[in-house]
Amino acid sequence: MSVEATKGLKEKAEEEVKAFLPVFLYVWFLLAVFGIHKSIVLSQAHIVQHQGFAVAKALAFAKVLFVANKFGVWRVFDKMPLIVPILAKSFLFGVLLIDMDMIEQALLEHFWPAHADHEGVNLYNLRTLLSVGLVTFAALIPFFFYREFAKLIGEKELQTALFVRRENFVAQREAERAATAPAETVEG
Repeated sequence: MSVEATKGLKEKAEEEVKAFLPVFLYVWFLLAVFGIHKSIVLSQAHIVQHQGFAVAKALAFAKVLFVANKFGVWRVFDKMPLIVPILAKSFLFGVLLIDMDMIEQALLEHFWPAHADHEGVNLYNLRTLLSVGLVTFAALIPFFFYREFAKLIGEKELQTALFVRRENFVAQREAERAATAPAETVEG
């Protein structure tokens, strides 16, 4: 393999990691908080165990999200108002996340019954499933809002709007407007 091809592959890998990492971190944070919440609500002492599963689930979930984006599964939403892809993706990935949780619990009960969460949240109960689904849906809305809005206005512009002091940002926009505004002519 040539040096140029290796360099191109390395740059592509770095690009993929940079795209994958925020997805993983958000999902891991979300699952970690859910694990802590579950432990507190159920008065369980094994908070750390939930964190290990949160990392594994976040990796799997982020990979599914990443692959879906790479294959352009969501192009159907490209011409729709911004709220449609945000809510649709939050709903669909919320369902996926709950399904992954149910599969994880079933696998634990089957292969490692001693480690299964026997007093856990019963996702087979419709009321509990709807409650967990609603929380998951709501928690994914900010994530998809950020991603969709970044696609609309650009990642760099959104980061500037979010992470630059407002007075600096407003002053920068005012200067850009003044530079692009047509010069006014003075009539005598």
